[in-house]
Amino acid sequence: DMSTTKTINKFENHLLSIRAERHNMIHPKSHPTYNEHQQKIIEMIDWVLEKYKTGTNIQNMNEQVIIDNIIEELDNKRNVAINKKQKAILKDEVLEYGEEEDTIDYILFLIREGTGKLY
Repeated sequence: DMSTTKTINKFENHLLSIRAERHNMIHPKSHPTYNEHQQKIIEMIDWVLEKYKTGTNIQNMNEQVIIDNIIEELDNKRNVAINKKQKAILKDEVLEYGEEEDTIDYILFLIREGTGKLY
C-alpha cells in the first residue's frame, strides 16, 4: 500500500540525509577524532538502514515493528556500552565507551525524530 511506501521512504530518506550531512562534515584538515566521530555515526546509520531493509525485505513485517526492534537492539547496545564504561579503568576505554554511548543516543534520537516517536 502507498502509505507504507511513503513512510518507508520518509524514514530511509531521513537517515540518508543525515548520513550525507555527516559525510560532508568529514574534512582532511579536521581533527582525526572529529572525523572518527562522524565516521562512527555514518557506520551506525548504515547498520540501522541494513537492519531496516532486511526486516522489510525478508520478514515482511509491519514497518513500526521493525523500527521498534531496531530501537530495542540499539537500547541494548547502549546499555552494554554504559556497563563497559562504568567498569573501565583506563581513561581511553572510558572515552571509547562514552563515545559509543553518545553515538547510539544520537542514532536513537534520529530514529525517533524520523518516526515521530520522540519521548
